[in-house]
Amino acid sequence: MSHAKKEQRRHPRYDFPSTIEYVLESPANGSIRKGVSVNMSRDGLGAYVFESLPVGQKIIIKTGIPVAQHQPATIRWSRKRDLDFYVSGLQFM
Repeated sequence: MSHAKKEQRRHPRYDFPSTIEYVLESPANGSIRKGVSVNMSRDGLGAYVFESLPVGQKIIIKTGIPVAQHQPATIRWSRKRDLDFYVSGLQFM
């Protein structure tokens, strides 16, 4: 009996390691943050970041991925990997 998790993504993801810079979509906090993209699809990307980003948080990717520069995205999930080190799933808007 197979217990494989069913893939829920509409589009395949491809490895795409790249440094990224992003800002939170909030007038109160426009400081640039850094992360690393891990993989990417037509709809979003997976990234390592150094802060907890709540589900639903809107961000704007500033640099690092030419097709996604200045692209708004929403945090769809986030998991803590280590002290101040998280992996998050972002969906492009």
